Amino acid sequence: MEIRTKDILWRVARQGWDYKWLTLLVTGLTFAVSGLVGLQAALLAKILKLLSTIEASWTGVPAATAAAAQVAGDPAAMAGAIAELKSVSLLLLALALPVGAAAYGAMLAGQYLANRCMRDLRNRFLAHIIRLELSFHVELERGDLMQRMTGDLNALFSLQTTLFSKLFQKPFEVLALLGFLIYLSWQFTIGLVVVMLPIGALVAWGLRKVKRRSREANQSMATSLVVFEQITAGVRVIKAMGSTEREVARYEGSNQELFNLRQRMVRARSESEGLTHGSVMLVAAAGMGLGAMLFDQRWIMPMTLIVALGVVGRMANCLREIQRAWGDVLEAIPSAARVYELFDRKPAVVDRPAARPCPPPARAITLEQVRFRYAPDSEEVLRGIDIEVPVGRTVALVGESGGGKSTILDLIPRFHDVTGGRIAIDGTDIRDLTLESLAHQFAIVQQDPFLFNDTVFNNIRYGRPDATREEVEQAALRAHVHHAILALEGGKGYDSPVGDRGGLLSGGQRQRVAIARALLRDSPILLLDEPTSALDADSESHVQAALKELMKDRTTIVVAHRLATVQHADRIYVLAGKGHPSRGMVLEQGTHAALVAQGGEYARLVQKQQLAT
Repeated sequence: MEIRTKDILWRVARQGWDYKWLTLLVTGLTFAVSGLVGLQAALLAKILKLLSTIEASWTGVPAATAAAAQVAGDPAAMAGAIAELKSVSLLLLALALPVGAAAYGAMLAGQYLANRCMRDLRNRFLAHIIRLELSFHVELERGDLMQRMTGDLNALFSLQTTLFSKLFQKPFEVLALLGFLIYLSWQFTIGLVVVMLPIGALVAWGLRKVKRRSREANQSMATSLVVFEQITAGVRVIKAMGSTEREVARYEGSNQELFNLRQRMVRARSESEGLTHGSVMLVAAAGMGLGAMLFDQRWIMPMTLIVALGVVGRMANCLREIQRAWGDVLEAIPSAARVYELFDRKPAVVDRPAARPCPPPARAITLEQVRFRYAPDSEEVLRGIDIEVPVGRTVALVGESGGGKSTILDLIPRFHDVTGGRIAIDGTDIRDLTLESLAHQFAIVQQDPFLFNDTVFNNIRYGRPDATREEVEQAALRAHVHHAILALEGGKGYDSPVGDRGGLLSGGQRQRVAIARALLRDSPILLLDEPTSALDADSESHVQAALKELMKDRTTIVVAHRLATVQHADRIYVLAGKGHPSRGMVLEQGTHAALVAQGGEYARLVQKQQLAT
C-alpha cells in the first residue's frame, strides 16, 4: 500500500522531535526571524510616511493626511519629524544584525537537525535490513537495495533539509507579513487572498505531476542499478561468452528509459516553475489593481498603498521559495516512501517473548515433520522432513538439486522459520531460544565463502574479534592455510588484503581461510554447504584436510553432491530432488554401505558418479 505524503511528512517531523531542544531552538529562531521581519516592515512603513510628510513640507504639495498637514505648518514639528526619521532609521540599522544572526542560526540549526536525523536514519536503516529474514535479501535485488541505501536516502536527507530549514521557516514569515498587511488594510488583504487562492490551486496541480513522475524515475533508477550490478558482478562470464556488446546495449536501453522518465520529471518541474513565475506577476498585477480600486474609493492612502505593495512583493518572494521547496519535497517523496516501505517491513524471524538462551547441545538436533515454503503462495520446498543429528556425529544430506538440502541448513540456525513441524535442540524448539545465543552455536562454511574486503587476519578473527594473533595463526595452521598466507604476494602475510569478496585469493585459499575462521569461532555445531564442490583436485585435498581438522569433536551437518566426501558420515539422508514425485522428502537414510546395499536412489547416485562400492 502506498504511503501517503502527509504520513511521510509526519514521520520526518516526528523524527526531528527526537531532538526536542534542537527542534525548539529552530522554532524559536524561526519565530524571531518572522517577528523581526514584521517589525522591519512596520518601521519601513513609518519611514515612508515621515518622508511623505517632509516632502510635502518642502515642496508645498498638499499633505496626504491631517498629521502631515500639521507638521508642514509647524517648523518645530518638522524638526521633530526629521529627528524621529533618524531615530527610526537607526533602529532599523540596529535590527540588521539580529535579523541576520537569527536567520543564520535558524538555517544552521535546521541543517544540523536534518544531518542528525539522517545520521540516525542511516544507522537504523542498516540495522533494520540486517535483522530482516534471509528471504528478504534473496527477494530484493542488490541494485534495488543499493538505490534505497544511497539515492533514496540522499533524497530523504534533501527532504529533511528542506523541511527543517525552508518549509518550516518561510510560512511563518509569510504569516508575519500577512498580519502586517491586515494591519495596513484588511480590505486590500481580503481582495489579495481571494485572487491568490485559485493561483495556488493551479500551482498545486502542476506540483502533483512532479511527485508522480519522480516516482517513475526513481523506480527506473533502481532498475538501471540492478542491470549495472548484474553486469559488473558477471563480468567474467560476459567476457567468456563474448557478450560485451549485448550487455552494453542492454544497459544503454535501461539508461535511455531512465533518461526519458527524468526528462518527463524535468518538464513537470519546468511547468511548475513557469506557473510560479507567472503567478508572481499575476499577484503583483492584482495587488496594483486592487490598490487602484481602493484608492479610488478613498479606502487606502498613497503611502499605505506603496507599503502594502512592498509587502506583497516580499510575500511573493517568500511564496516562490515555498513553491520551489515544496517541489523539492514532492520530488523526494517517492524516494522517502521506498525507504519507509523497508522500515515498515517487520522481521519475520524474531525472539518469542519468553525466549531463553541456548546452551550447547548435549543430546541431539532433531527435525520433526518439518515443512517449509518461501512464500504463502509458493510450492513447498520441504514436506514432512524427519532427521536426527546426535551430538558429536556427522550427518550428510545428499540428493539431486532442488531437494531442499541447503534450505535445511538455513532453517537450523533460524535464517527462516519452518512453516510446519519444528526443529529442536535437546528437545527444545529453537523458536523458544534467543536468536543471538542460537547464532553462537553454529559455524558455517559455504561453497563460495564470503570474505570481507579487509586483511586475512581480520577475516579469520571475524567470528571472535578479541582473538590474539597467536590464536589466529594457530587456527590457520589447523586449517592448512598458514604457509599459503605467508607466501602471498607482497610479503605482508596475515596483513595482506584479500580484495572484494576475497577476489585476491584462490578458491582453495578462500575456503581454507573460511575454515580457519570457523575453527577460531569454535562453535559446537558445524554446517557445511558443499564446501569442496567448486575446487580442483589439489585445492580439494588441502580443504579436505582442513575440514577433517574442523570436524573433530563437533556435531556436523554436511550437504554434498560429491558423494566421496560423505562416505564416512555416521548417517546419510537422501532427499528427493526437483522433478521427483516425492520432492522435498527423505527417500532413504542409513550409512554409506547400507544405502549402497539397498540398491535404491543413493546407489543410483553412487553409480552415476562412478564411485567404488
